[in-house]
Amino acid sequence: MLYRLGSALILIGLILLVVFLVTYQEDSMQTSTLLSGLGLCIVGLIFRRRGQRRRQSPPTRFRTVRRFLGKTQYDNEE
Repeated sequence: MLYRLGSALILIGLILLVVFLVTYQEDSMQTSTLLSGLGLCIVGLIFRRRGQRRRQSPPTRFRTVRRFLGKTQYDNEE
C-alpha cells in the first residue's frame, strides 16, 4: 500500500515540477510550486522505500525433491 501511495506522490510531484518549469519560462514562477513538487517527490521516495517487499524466503514446496536433484540457487544463500 505504501509503495503505491509513494508512486502516486512521485507522479504528482513530477507534474508540479513540470508546471514550475513551464511557468518559469513565462516569468510567472511561484516558488511554492517548486517546493511542493520537490517535497512530494521526496515523501513519495520515502514511502516507496518503506513499502518495498522484503526478500522472499526460499520456497519450501518440493524441498525433498530438490535435495535429491542437487543444489539450487536458494541452497547457496543459506
